[in-house]
Amino acid sequence: MNRTPLQLTRPGYAIALCIMVLCGTGLACIYATERAGQDSHINTAKQALFIIVGVGVGLVTLRIGYQRIARYAYALFAVALLLLIPLTIAQATDFEFGGLVPGRRGAYRWIRLPGFQLQPSELMKIACVLALAQYLRYRANYRTLRGVSIPIVLSVLPLLLILKEPDLGTVLLMIPVLLLLLYAAGARKRHLALFVGIAFIAAPFLWERMASYQRLRIVGVFLQSEALRSKIIAHPERYEHLCTGRQAREWEVGAGMQLVRSKAALGSGGLIGEGWGQGTYVEYNFLPDRHNDFVFAMVGHQWGFVGCAVVLLCYAVFVIAAAEIASTSVEPFGRLLAVGVLALVATQVAINIGMTAGLMPITGMTLPFVSYGGSSLLTSFIAAALLISVSQHRPFVLARKPFDYSATPPPETPLDRRASARITTGEKPPAARG
Repeated sequence: MNRTPLQLTRPGYAIALCIMVLCGTGLACIYATERAGQDSHINTAKQALFIIVGVGVGLVTLRIGYQRIARYAYALFAVALLLLIPLTIAQATDFEFGGLVPGRRGAYRWIRLPGFQLQPSELMKIACVLALAQYLRYRANYRTLRGVSIPIVLSVLPLLLILKEPDLGTVLLMIPVLLLLLYAAGARKRHLALFVGIAFIAAPFLWERMASYQRLRIVGVFLQSEALRSKIIAHPERYEHLCTGRQAREWEVGAGMQLVRSKAALGSGGLIGEGWGQGTYVEYNFLPDRHNDFVFAMVGHQWGFVGCAVVLLCYAVFVIAAAEIASTSVEPFGRLLAVGVLALVATQVAINIGMTAGLMPITGMTLPFVSYGGSSLLTSFIAAALLISVSQHRPFVLARKPFDYSATPPPETPLDRRASARITTGEKPPAARG
């Protein structure tokens, strides 16, 4: 059934309502931190503008429809890949292309545009999901080891470029998204397990090639233990593969300062919090990046357990609505697209909240619809719009369940292939000849 952009389905309304609550929460947090820290509200104004633009981009996406966007999935992937190349060159040569690719804290992740900084890795997240869904929709060769290798190899190329920026968070985000898409498309479990095993085998080699500060971020999850830090300080030669004795001794005031203060801010709110715009971590800038990467800690600080529960409930409703859309969609591309967006949002939320609570390494991952940031916010709106578009256009297909390999399918005829192509592209069948 096809609907106009503003005719939302039941899961579409649920997603839109959750986005409204999350965006409002993010704006309130950003405004509170600015009110305490400076006279102007430049970040609040920018975030409000990003939300307005995001809503507009989302409506345009709904107007176009996911079927038409599917035609350009590979082209969008190629464009996103090309945008990553200048960042890799800048990282390798320290050449900023006349200020077009600015460096920040040793990282080159942004392309400077007039009044806006574009983060290509954010666009790659959506482009990768679209390209994978387009590749996997009607194929059965990924049921073989050789077939499943093709989408994995194609996904590894942009991930290597993103890792070079460096942006470990996006890499950690895309790996489970890729595996879940392959699993939803029907890839064999033993093939996926083989690639996961290869990744674990390669992990020590990747560890040796990481910068010292990257390794320290990962080890920081374990350095929260005072007992472990004491052992490293006492016997640094035994733990030199993790960090030095000095790094362990200065961890709480050095590399681990942000994590320690994030947990303190998150837990200081108690049940109902200090109140909006109140509390030590609002009045003073004790927590760096409190308006973007660590905004969830500010939610807990101001509104306590209740505020955190509301935010988590919104994400839970979003994921449940995405799962309903994926399970009820019979068109393969739409089904895979819904699964990809579900995995994208759920994994990003898990990584951000996990690093805020000290359960995962600090990776610079934003919280969807809440954290400050133009590229991240626009990407989230596009992802949500694509998901809603799938729910609005649910064609009826007289065929077996998508990606069901329990029985041998009948041979596909040319007429079947033309009918399948029309379903995906939205093309109308030719008029019957009388």
